[in-house]
Amino acid sequence: MTNSPDWSAHYRASDTPWDLGGPHPELSSRLQDGRLAPPAPGARALVPGAGAGHDAIALARRGWKVTAIDWVPELAALVGPLLERDGGRYVTGDAIEFDWSGTAEADGFDLVWDHTFFCAIPPDHRAPWGQRASTLVRPGGRYASLVFPVGKPAEEGGPPFGMDEAALAGALGSLFRVEEHAPVARAVARRQWREHWLEAVRVPLAVS
Repeated sequence: MTNSPDWSAHYRASDTPWDLGGPHPELSSRLQDGRLAPPAPGARALVPGAGAGHDAIALARRGWKVTAIDWVPELAALVGPLLERDGGRYVTGDAIEFDWSGTAEADGFDLVWDHTFFCAIPPDHRAPWGQRASTLVRPGGRYASLVFPVGKPAEEGGPPFGMDEAALAGALGSLFRVEEHAPVARAVARRQWREHWLEAVRVPLAVS
């Protein structure tokens, strides 16, 4: 992703206001009650912009085979071993441009979990991620997102840049069918802007 902040510098300075210190409470709730359970043993999940890995580790501990990817190489030593205990792994790189060919993930993912990834992309650079997501998620797989910060004015800039369900669904495009979007039941109290949940299913390509 071009023109990105120096995320490594933020972590070195412990300037990470997006880090909740644990998984998002809405994600935890949906993992615990089975709404976000793996569809089958070995189902793969991708967590782009995984940061310190709280959400990725929570997914892995609930049975997902998780691949976490982030720009920050220093996080690999922290997150990687924890994911490996549950059959996952940490990858350093750009989630939009990373080449998965020749890897175990080359056939795609059953889930992409997006918490603080889409909102870190400037609005005029979001389309490539939507296009990439359509190649990463297998037909029938899901794109689940903690949509945040809902209602933040564009003139305030970012990251995080303001977003809503329409912005994310528009970037994902017609190959995804939105099945749920609503305010979360378990929001983070210290966040200024609203948080919503969006879940979309990757539809099969039409056969001519």
